[in-house]
Amino acid sequence: MPTLHTKQPICLPSLKILSDYWTLRVIDELSDGSSLRFNEIERRLVGVNTATLSKRLKDMQDGKLITRAEKSRADVTYCLTELGGEAIPLLNAVNHFSAAKQRLTA
Repeated sequence: MPTLHTKQPICLPSLKILSDYWTLRVIDELSDGSSLRFNEIERRLVGVNTATLSKRLKDMQDGKLITRAEKSRADVTYCLTELGGEAIPLLNAVNHFSAAKQRLTA
């Protein structure tokens, strides 16, 4: 059985930002390296409201997970930073765990 090899809760700041459903969905949408406009992200995230998405994008920007590039007031795009990209293998591992759990409980 693998161990975490840690005695301190060093992952708590990461878990705080990555535990949000919409944050994970934004990372997923940007994980192919694309830069998307707010409206494109909103359209892809069925069910998100504008205020929630705006807050999540701001939180992700503050957390250095995404960058916001403003070419003009009407032309703003978002893309993953290198740090944001570091979350992708972690999220893939969580998906793998979820699939294994589902197989065992089905």
